Amino acid sequence: MPRRTKPLRARRRAPHQIDLFAEGPQAGAMPGWSGLPTQTQAALIELMTRLILDRADRSRLGSMTEAGHDL
Repeated sequence: MPRRTKPLRARRRAPHQIDLFAEGPQAGAMPGWSGLPTQTQAALIELMTRLILDRADRSRLGSMTEAGHDL
């Protein structure tokens, strides 16, 4: 039986990370904001807005709870 030279995990392809500050297009990179369809831009804006507002609500609730412990 032939012996494997590398473990299965080592042969898997490493995930690709996009360089946000690279000049020009990258292979397999996501399109720029203006290259996205209008519906996609609107959906992303809505999701990001909900994420930010949810995070702000959690922060506000957390600071109110902490203030209650000081009394």
